[in-house]
Amino acid sequence: MPTPTGVGAEELRRANLRVILQTVHRRGPTTRAVLTKELGLNRSTIGALTGELQSLGLVTERTAVVGGRGRPSHLVVPCEDNVVVAADVGVDRIAVALVGLGGQVLDRRTRGHQRGEHDVAHVVDSAAQMIEETLATSQHRRCLGVGVAVPGAVRASDGMVRFAPNLGWYDEPFTALLAERLQRPISTGNDANLGVLAEHVRGAAVGFSEVVYLSASVGIGGGFLVGGRPLTGASGYAGEVGHMQVDSQGPTCRCGAVGCWEMKVGENVLLQNAGRLAGGGPAAVAEVIAAARAGDARAQAAVDDVADWCGVGIRAIVNLFNPETVVLGGCLSQVWRAAEPRVLDSFERSSLMSPRADTTIRSARLGDDSSLVGAAELAFEPVLDHPQTVPQAV
Repeated sequence: MPTPTGVGAEELRRANLRVILQTVHRRGPTTRAVLTKELGLNRSTIGALTGELQSLGLVTERTAVVGGRGRPSHLVVPCEDNVVVAADVGVDRIAVALVGLGGQVLDRRTRGHQRGEHDVAHVVDSAAQMIEETLATSQHRRCLGVGVAVPGAVRASDGMVRFAPNLGWYDEPFTALLAERLQRPISTGNDANLGVLAEHVRGAAVGFSEVVYLSASVGIGGGFLVGGRPLTGASGYAGEVGHMQVDSQGPTCRCGAVGCWEMKVGENVLLQNAGRLAGGGPAAVAEVIAAARAGDARAQAAVDDVADWCGVGIRAIVNLFNPETVVLGGCLSQVWRAAEPRVLDSFERSSLMSPRADTTIRSARLGDDSSLVGAAELAFEPVLDHPQTVPQAV
């Protein structure tokens, strides 16, 4: 990272603290020698900066075992006593995890939604109970924040969920209600936006700056990185790719429009086309794919149809954004692994570029946890951006 010019010494010190903490958070234990080389600073300056992070309780140091000549270098290690709680509110379940600085998942729990309990009051109650239970098992640790992923459009200014049609939410103050219940600040983001963040930091999009993340369950969400930065839109609503029109002949979507992509691709579409009941989740999708491989003609036709429409939607998005890589999560990942040639054939039918030459398509490395990991990264952001403002233990 080049040293900034035209800034004061204090601002430069804060910037270097930020880079060091972000490096060890994302990469794990890192030697002072590597930090010295990458930041272009001398050893004594790096030692002073890592010492300051130690005094803040954010990192520890130990002696690295190295080969060859020269003095062993100190290894800078993220201190896992600093944690966040991440929650992923899905259509069928809520997942909550305790995540340490450095990205290690230390505890995790999942609870399914009961039928008819998608209203915001029930979801706030369930999420709050799970978060409180998670924190109760970790009383000796310092909680730096709580991050939540939701399958809907989240207003950036205040966390208001403007619309989450698969939960039946419209203009719900979910973030404020959860913060009031927990008496803690809450950071909330769209699940796909957090999915692309997680895959960029720890998954299939590491090293890429032009990224599309697409994930399907009941609906489809899209998250984008442009020039390495999230594309959120003016109010935080960018990425509602599930509601782009792909078929002017229908069917009518829950949003009221006709021929939306998520009416052609998704868990329930696949299950119903295969003659199964809706609502079975990833396990039911896997059963249909296995049945197709075993010769079930109706299951095979369902997989083929969803694969075709999967390629149609990806083609439109790639033509629009020209990404380096497209990362697929949820049902899209399952269909991609089962029917990659068919997806590619549909993609290339009228594409402006070949995925083999210009755009790679791959499954999410974090699997179904992309949004959950992204929620943890969202919660860590304030301290990673401003280490000196780390809160006291609570």
